[in-house]
Amino acid sequence: MNSGKIVTLEKHRKIREKTMSEKKQPARVIAVSSGKGGVGKTNTTVNLGLALSKMGKRVLLLDADLGLANINIILGFEPKATLQQVVDGSAKLSDIIVDYDYNFDIIPASSGIQNMTDLSEESRMALLNAVDELATKYDYVFVDTAAGIGDNVIYFNLAAEDHLIVVDKEPTSITDAYALIKVLSKENNIKEFHVVANRTPVGTDGRAIYAKLAAATDRFLSVNLKFLGSIAEDPMISKSVIQQKACLNLYPSTKASLDYTKVAQRILQSEGARKPRGGLQFFFKEIIESAG
Repeated sequence: MNSGKIVTLEKHRKIREKTMSEKKQPARVIAVSSGKGGVGKTNTTVNLGLALSKMGKRVLLLDADLGLANINIILGFEPKATLQQVVDGSAKLSDIIVDYDYNFDIIPASSGIQNMTDLSEESRMALLNAVDELATKYDYVFVDTAAGIGDNVIYFNLAAEDHLIVVDKEPTSITDAYALIKVLSKENNIKEFHVVANRTPVGTDGRAIYAKLAAATDRFLSVNLKFLGSIAEDPMISKSVIQQKACLNLYPSTKASLDYTKVAQRILQSEGARKPRGGLQFFFKEIIESAG
């Protein structure tokens, strides 16, 4: 090899090293789940994502309740296309993303994909290739899973970096949240969970709700449960749902909106303790491989 080629290769190596050193930290993928429906999981997910976007973070929300779309109903829009069109090759991922608010984007649910195990090898590769273009675009990806302990809930949690469980004061919410954590920990080796207590009664901070769940997990499971915060029971949330707008946008000064912001700030403050695992590309790769 002549000296000219050596210089060129050395220059290329230095450029590559510089690029790698400047490479952005991968998006933090957070799966938001609940043991049962009706606890306000999707509202919590949407408003936490919006709170972080208002703090300057670039946020993507993936409606992962495949077969039962919720986010577009809550926010009052009709998606032109979903992941189904990306998988079958009739649309690009960039084509289906909904720009809802400044720094806040949404991938609508795909009612055509009932289960990730239904995807063909070609469809899986198409999905992975489509994600490449989003690899460094976002700081946070919130994955709003279906309620319960179905296969897709497991897949999305296995692929995510963080696991947020939403509960409320109803006893069934707590027992079902425990069942979900049990499946994720004992059968899938997920050991760390963050808990948000939703619809907490006036004058309380949600710690009593969290304590009931923690008492069960401490006794029977080897998991690390952390209290992330609570969202107050607030009539403005119901009003925002009726108007099909985010509570944080319509009523930014109401108690629930202030609580969403506090929880989002705690998520932001925990950045230093995270252990990135490859961002959005890794997320989809893990789902596809676990479904294969």
